[in-house]
Amino acid sequence: MKNKITKGLSIGVIAMGIVHCAATFSPVIAGKLAALDAGAQNAFLYMSLMCGAMLILGGFTTFTIVNKVREYSFLRKPFLFTLILLAIDGILAASCMPHNPCAWAILVLTVPLLAINIRNK
Repeated sequence: MKNKITKGLSIGVIAMGIVHCAATFSPVIAGKLAALDAGAQNAFLYMSLMCGAMLILGGFTTFTIVNKVREYSFLRKPFLFTLILLAIDGILAASCMPHNPCAWAILVLTVPLLAINIRNK
């Protein structure tokens, strides 16, 4: 049951990463970047795309190895490391962008991922 919940939450994290990357180029975000100089625009684009990529990669990694952790004990530490990084990302997203509903969605997806798998031996 934990693996099914983990997979479901992981798919949600992947989806939020895709939304994050796509939103980087939306008119709402792109319009706000016009006030920045070219260097700052590029820095913002890089940071935004890398945040989305982290969600996609973390969600994908979690999704693919959750069923293998019990069988291959050497995967336990990378699995937990990925979950910890995702949870930190979720906490920072909500604390740095409290008025952004997507940040809260990331928090709601990532913290339970860690919570339900922290004792999964």
